[in-house]
Amino acid sequence: MHAPKERLRLFALLFIIGLPFAASAADEPSAVGAVDRVENECKIVAADTVTTAKIGTPVHLPDELRTGPGGRLRVTFRDDTVLTLGENASVVINRYVYDPDQNIGETLIQTTKGAFLFASGRIKGLKQDNIGVSTPVADIGVRGTQFWGGPLDKYGVLVLEGDITVSNQAGRVALSAQARAPT
Repeated sequence: MHAPKERLRLFALLFIIGLPFAASAADEPSAVGAVDRVENECKIVAADTVTTAKIGTPVHLPDELRTGPGGRLRVTFRDDTVLTLGENASVVINRYVYDPDQNIGETLIQTTKGAFLFASGRIKGLKQDNIGVSTPVADIGVRGTQFWGGPLDKYGVLVLEGDITVSNQAGRVALSAQARAPT
């Protein structure tokens, strides 16, 4: 059995040796979600690393999600927000915060090409929520929503549930999935 001084030295030595490992683990960003559906060619780009997406592949900030011809990729975030990409799409996950204990949530993604389907999860129920999607032609503010965005003849959005606000240099418009009767 080790004497108390020897135990203290052993503990100190193990602590000092472990510091570089602890620091590198702290620098590793935690996953904000994971891939749960993949069809055909799909990639995740993190800095200079390109990884083939597979079911269970973690998604981190600021990963870029890419699909190729015939590709489909679905990512589910920690709050159950679901982002689905169509073929030849590219989306960057710029910001994601989900802290139900502090009642704060934020999701900001940037689409650069292709179609996507976005369905907000539990973030929409938090007191302080900010959900936004930046597209090549407009910024979209999301409120408890499921919507599609992507190229048609031009670029379009279709609100399936909830409300969004679409804004760009030409102005701002609120869109809702609910048809409202004239008052």
